Amino acid sequence: MLHETGIVAELVGDLAIVQTQNKLACSSCKIVDTCGNGIVEKYLSGKIFSSEVYNRLNAKVGDQVVLEIPKASITKASIIVYLVPLLSFILFASVASLFSYSENIIILISLFGLALGFVVTKFYNRRLLINELYLPKMVSIVNTGSGNNCLSAGQKSSDIIDVNQI
Repeated sequence: MLHETGIVAELVGDLAIVQTQNKLACSSCKIVDTCGNGIVEKYLSGKIFSSEVYNRLNAKVGDQVVLEIPKASITKASIIVYLVPLLSFILFASVASLFSYSENIIILISLFGLALGFVVTKFYNRRLLINELYLPKMVSIVNTGSGNNCLSAGQKSSDIIDVNQI
């Protein structure tokens, strides 16, 4: 299980909007500037992620809570996000090359396949949002009513990323 600590920012019915702050995990690595993971984490470090979770613990606004999600869910979702568009791209390129189209047409058809792969992934992602296996779960309340907001001084609300909109 993967665990993350966040702060309840808002309550909407039986849901809690929990804000978590991304932390740079690669800072001590020597190849952080050349690694794709390090580059992405540099862009996202300090960003606030907003997630909807079922409030089964009756947490209040300002409570610090621990969220968890199974590693298998993350792995499966990652495979879908990365492989479906790539396989769609390769499939469309292969089929287009079988028909002996010109190189420019094969490229256009391949890009169409890639775009279609992204669309399929987006629709599949929306289906997963209703499956509790892929949703973070609130497992404990660490501090109650601390009143802290996840936004630190100098941070803008534009730094908040709603994970449900990705």
